Amino acid sequence: MKITVTPTARISLNEIISFLKIRWTQREIDLLKSDIKKFRQTINEGIIVHQALGKFPHIRFAIIAKKQVKIFYEIKEDSVLIKLF
Repeated sequence: MKITVTPTARISLNEIISFLKIRWTQREIDLLKSDIKKFRQTINEGIIVHQALGKFPHIRFAIIAKKQVKIFYEIKEDSVLIKLF
């Protein structure tokens, strides 16, 4: 399954990482990056379907990095669009 990241999601992820560099250790930032890779792998394999967002049932989200960061994404027919971190 093809996974695409929107420009908005890239910007929000960069902002989160910049903020976390002040608040977290490098180990925790590496954990975030690892969790993102694991998220992509589980989506690719179709292992997990995450909770839908209330008013927008086509948008789903996952919580990663010790429950500190959410990934919002949309599942389409043959692809996944990561919309926001």
